[in-house]
Amino acid sequence: MVVIATMQEKVMIKQIFKVEEKLDYLLGKSVQVIKTALCREFKANKLDITTEQWSVLAKLNYEDGVYQKQIGDCLFKDKPTITRILDLMEKKNLIIRMPDDKDRRKSKIYLTKDGKDIANKLAPISEGFQNKLTTNITREELENFTQTLEKISKNISG
Repeated sequence: MVVIATMQEKVMIKQIFKVEEKLDYLLGKSVQVIKTALCREFKANKLDITTEQWSVLAKLNYEDGVYQKQIGDCLFKDKPTITRILDLMEKKNLIIRMPDDKDRRKSKIYLTKDGKDIANKLAPISEGFQNKLTTNITREELENFTQTLEKISKNISG
């Protein structure tokens, strides 16, 4: 049995699935634009770091000596992804993994001196970037936007 959609049904389907107008598309696009722009800022300052690596550095600069799982959970990265990021950072001598005294299967992650130095260079760049992101946005608009994003996250996480 062949079902042929009417012209009106085709138009309706096309309108429903216009991906560029969907919230998930717009959020994903915004995230990608932000990450790309921040990466450009780092490169303009001659810093060879990705936005993912910066997130790890910032987390450890705030709270050093945490487990890999804690970093992954904080940054919403799965185990293979956070392992890859940490492996690259270890090769760059930005972090060190130290076996946990109580459970040798686990390691705590610490910033090295190089990691601390680069985190301190990146912090003001990131802060300036955050200010650029919120230019022409009132405090109230930003609070409403943040609350809306939190509601969206809550809606899809169950």
